Parts: sequence; C-alpha cells; structure tokens
Amino acid sequence: MPSDERRIAPLQDFLEALLEELRGLISGTVADYIPELQRADPDWFGIALCTMDGHVYQVGDARQPFTVQSISKVIAYGLALEDHGVETVLSRVGVEPSGEAFNSISLEAGTGRPLNPMINAGAIVTTGMIRHEPGLDALARLLGSFERFVGHSVGVDERVYRSESETGHRNRAIAHLLRGYGMLSDDPERALDLYFRQCSVLVNARDLALAAACLANNGVNPVTGVVALPARHVDRVLSVMSTCGMYDYSGGWIYDVGMPAKSGVSGGILAVLPGQFGLGVFSPRLDPKGNSLRGIAACRQISDRLRLHMFKVPPSTSASVLRVRYDGSQVQSQRARTPHDSAVLDAEGHRIQVYEVQGDLMFSGTDSVTRMLQQEPDSQEFVIVDLRRVSAIDWAATEMLAETAARLGRLGRKLFFTEHKDHYAFRSSLARKVAGSQSPGHFYFVDTDRALEWCEEQLLSRFRRQPPAETGCLDLSEQLLCRGMTRRQLEALERSGRLVSIPAGHRIFSTGDPAHSFYLIRRGMVEVSVATDPRRSLRLTTLGPGMSFGELAMLDESARTADVVAKVDTECLEVPFSSLDADMRTVLLANLARQLARRLSRDARMLRARG
Repeated sequence: MPSDERRIAPLQDFLEALLEELRGLISGTVADYIPELQRADPDWFGIALCTMDGHVYQVGDARQPFTVQSISKVIAYGLALEDHGVETVLSRVGVEPSGEAFNSISLEAGTGRPLNPMINAGAIVTTGMIRHEPGLDALARLLGSFERFVGHSVGVDERVYRSESETGHRNRAIAHLLRGYGMLSDDPERALDLYFRQCSVLVNARDLALAAACLANNGVNPVTGVVALPARHVDRVLSVMSTCGMYDYSGGWIYDVGMPAKSGVSGGILAVLPGQFGLGVFSPRLDPKGNSLRGIAACRQISDRLRLHMFKVPPSTSASVLRVRYDGSQVQSQRARTPHDSAVLDAEGHRIQVYEVQGDLMFSGTDSVTRMLQQEPDSQEFVIVDLRRVSAIDWAATEMLAETAARLGRLGRKLFFTEHKDHYAFRSSLARKVAGSQSPGHFYFVDTDRALEWCEEQLLSRFRRQPPAETGCLDLSEQLLCRGMTRRQLEALERSGRLVSIPAGHRIFSTGDPAHSFYLIRRGMVEVSVATDPRRSLRLTTLGPGMSFGELAMLDESARTADVVAKVDTECLEVPFSSLDADMRTVLLANLARQLARRLSRDARMLRARG
C-alpha cells in the first residue's frame, strides 16, 4: 500500500503491526486427522476486515486459499432456514451449546436431535435439509450461497474432499445414527457426501471477512449489494454462532472476545461485529480445542485494543443521546424581531422546547428522552426534536417516538421533528402511525430554525400588545437605523433616497454584487441567505419593516456578502452611500453599532444555551 494511503488508513497500519506481533506465536499444530490438511504451511497467517461501506483491509496471507471446513456450517444453516423455516429446522437441530468437541456425538436424549448446528452432527442434518431444485442440485445451491456471501464463484478442493470422505468414519457413523433417529429423512450417504464437499470449499481470509460482513450488514453483501441471507434469519445464525461457534471454547470466546464467530480446523476464523464489520483470520496452527491459535489471539487483540466486545456498549441514556436542550427564550430563530417582539419572546419563549439529540436512537436512550418530553410542565406548548446529529433510529425508538407524538397531541401540544432528510424510513414509519394528528405535520419543517420561527409566530399572535410591524408602512422616524436623527436629517435622507417596490420572489442583490447603497424596509419582508452549495442556501436572517439591509458596506463599500430576496411584496427606501453627509453618517454608524452589539449579545446567549 502506498505510504500516502496508509496515512489515511490507520486501521491498515494497526493490522499490519498486529500481524507482525503475533507471528512469534509458533506453538500449536496443523490438523492431522484429515491427511490433506497436513500439507498446510504452519507459518501462513492472514487477517482481513471488511467494513459496512465495503472497504476491505487485508494483511499477510489474506489471499492464501484454504478449505473452509466447519465455517461452512454457517452457510448451510442459513440455507436450511431459508428452505424450511425456523420451526422445521428446530425440530431437527437444537440451539444449545454442547460443551463438547466438534466431532462429539451430542444428541438430545430420547429424540436423537443434535444439540446445535455448529457441531458435526447438527451440521450433517442441516446440510441434509438443503433442497434439490429442478436442474440445480443441493451442491450447486450451496455453492451459489457461498458465492453470494463472498462475491465470487467458489470451488471444491477435490483432494481434500477425497481425503475427508476416505477417513471420515466417525462422521459416517454419526450420519447413520441420525438416520436411525429420523433426523435425516434421506439417504445418509447423500447428506454425508454433500457435507464433505461443503467442508472442502476453497476460500481465503478475505472471503471470510466478506461473509462475516454480510452477517454484520443484516444479510446484505456490502461490496456487491446482493442479499446473501434474508434478514429474518440473520439474528438466528448470529445467535447460534455466539453460543456454539467455537466448539468447546464458545463460552470462553464470547467472554474474552465478544463477537459471534465460527472456526474451522484448517485454521480459519470468521467473526462478526453486527452493524460494524466482518473479520476473517487464517493461521493453520491449532490449539488443543481445534481453533486457530494465532486467529484467536488476533481477534482478542482487535476486540481489546479497539474496545469492540459487543457487550462493551456505551450507555445510551439521556446523557449520551440528548446533546442539549433549550427553550425559545434562550434561543430564537434567525427572524429579526422588533424590540417589542423580542421582549415578548423573552417572556413567553419557555413555551417552546428544543431537544437536540445525537448518535443512534435505540430503546434505552430514546426511552429516557421521551420520558423527559412527557414530563414537561403544562406551559409547554411546542416541542422540536432536532435529528441533525442522529445516525440511526431503530424500530423500538420509532415506536416510542410515535407514541409520544400521539400523547403530546392529546395534550394539545405540537411536536416537530427537524433535520430529518437522512431518515426516510423513520419519517415514513412514524407518519403512518400518526397521520393527520396535527397541523402542520410532524415533519413539515426541514430545519430547526424554520420550526422555531413558526412557533414564535404563534406566541406573538397571542401575547404581543401592539399590531405586528408587517401590517403597516413605517415612516423613517420608526426605522431602527434612523433613531436619534433630527427632522431635518430625516427629510434629507428621504430626499436622497428613492422608493423601490419589489415583488415577492425578486432577488434584490446577490453575493459579489457591487455595494453602493443600503435599504430601509418600509413594508414587506426580505430574507438574507448565503449559498452553501449549488442547490442549497443557509438563511442568515429575515427582516421586516423598520429594519435595514446592505448597511454594513457603508464602512468600506465592499462587495455584497449575501443574497437578499423579497419574501412578500416589499417597499424599501434605497439610499446611496454617496448621498450621506458626515453628520448623517455618524448617526447611522452609531445606530448600526448598537444593533451589532445587540446581535452579538443575542448570539452569545444562544451559543451558551446550545453548548
């Protein structure tokens, strides 16, 4: 890998260092009970890791082919579940750990049912359950399943297959015993032959990482996008791997490493961290229980150093899910307000509550937040839940939030979810559950600022003691920028400017335009924004009668730094900078400084509230 690529892939460096660190483990022996497996070089060692976006890290002998052996039991079990469903498979194979070696005859007393599908007895049964289809025998279907998991066609090592078939007397005895108990419904030799062939499929550590990533990704291959295993069966397969996948070391494995996994006597280990990655390790040196010695050490180090044990989950409580909470008196929208309206919102804004949540919304954390939502005082009228920093919302969280929305609606409160564009499944699911329960709808506002503005308008319509400025046409004496001017100065300012009528939707000026004048709004409304990309803009503020825009350029007549568009039919007095005498400019700049000071004070208060 080029050095510049390594700088952006620290995980690659970590895996390479780990590989070199563990090469010194030279105890353990290559499997010898299958003669062909003895041909393996005991020093082969490879590690591969596949992330959920399909990126594969690989080091060492990650491309060295070897036969899959018992790891194939995972594929066969998934295919049996596809063919017959959970209940039928459970009637033939249990899911209890045996606590015994992989080749033990661990059958349920009285029924002869194998204890689980990860020991040989159980695997022979699940392999025997794979259906034949017209023109497609069971082996072809099994190889097709392998192909979906690893992303390419696979083949059988015929020499290993013959070696297994010629020396597999214990497995042959197990198969006939299972037929005697009725667990195999067909010729035991046919099931046994398919089992020997599936164990002889050639793979490498990269293939194992891909197969594991499919299971981590809810059954979908993250590289090809192909469904390797229907999602409804993934949790069943992972559960059995967790409790039974590492032979009679399964308990120790889940205790030490904490990932669902399956090993094989050729030296492979497939491990899964659901939702995050798939891991494949290959080293033929085995410990006394038949697991790869270096493989276990590598998985343990990856789990420990990266804190990936699946039970080392940060607590998802309100403290971790709730980033910050504030009300409408602490943080107000970007809509510029008159002093009177600002005072009303300072007094009544506590009726608006905003919750900014973060991370993955799952059961526990969402429960704590919904309890807070429902325990708010009766004065709370509007709730805004900002999802900007949320990466995922699971089914349980959706159910709880839907129930909370319904309860708040019954209390006469409105709940809005904002910044939700990346959560289509959540939107569609919750919308179905609470359709038509409030107006505007729960997802009406895309961003939090627009939702805040709407809620503020509802409060102002009830609590303001004077008519809104938007309903009239203001004289120059009522303009914030003209405060303190004499009548003569006001008359001179009016003579120097020109009245302009601007239709709704018209762009008054754009970023980069020359700046030679400023505007005093007499009636109507304008929005000031900047483009964040070719298709999106960010609102900076909305201005109404009595307010001004373009005045900052008075300082140096620099180019315009934002776009201004009329939101409704608007009338302004446009005043050229060149028409201002020294006295008038002094008054305007003093008022501008006071306005900027108020904005800075407001912004500082908002920053403190938002954290």
